[in-house]
Amino acid sequence: MKKGLDMGSMIDTDSTPKDTGIPQRGAVQRKPKMERRSDQMSIRMKPSTRQLIEELAKAEEEPIAEIIERAVRAYRPNR
Repeated sequence: MKKGLDMGSMIDTDSTPKDTGIPQRGAVQRKPKMERRSDQMSIRMKPSTRQLIEELAKAEEEPIAEIIERAVRAYRPNR
């Protein structure tokens, strides 16, 4: 007759896993969620300024809003 397995004796609750340097599933730090872009703003500007902003956005591979936000933060960094 076969003996059944005693799972309780196979688990050592006092031991901790060895640090292998490889992150385990679920242990990876996630990037903080970006603030939702729900507000909109319409502004008037010279066509040359708009073209410059669009060129910067294309070169940085970022949305136009990111370029504008970065410029505003650089202009007034204490806020």
